[in-house]
Amino acid sequence: MRAKPVAVEDQHRLIMECRSSGLTDYQWCIEHDIKPGTFYNWVKRLRQKGMGLPANGVDRKPARQEVVRLDIPKPQLPASVVQPAVLPPSENYPNEASTGFPTVDLSLAGAILRIPQQTDPAFLEQLIRILRNELC
Repeated sequence: MRAKPVAVEDQHRLIMECRSSGLTDYQWCIEHDIKPGTFYNWVKRLRQKGMGLPANGVDRKPARQEVVRLDIPKPQLPASVVQPAVLPPSENYPNEASTGFPTVDLSLAGAILRIPQQTDPAFLEQLIRILRNELC
């Protein structure tokens, strides 16, 4: 069944009301029981007749935004990651005495990383990012 025709003056008034509402055209049409396709046909026909219409507001922010609350649980790290590592004494591990540089020891998921102080910071950043993605 076809909808009743809407007079050109009413079409213009409705378009102006929509464009000044702060809503997107689609949101406004849904709230006012107007099919978006019908609305855009009105806009097209009125523009063809040379009637001035404001832009559709693609660049403007919607007046209302839906907000959805997300509860994201904080990941729990394994105890082996949180607790400091106790290294067994060994001559096989490079340390300050053998390298001449201070080292940083990291214990992650049962693995021990001994990182010399002169290690490239960009490499460390990349390593930590990779490990974070693997552990979390």
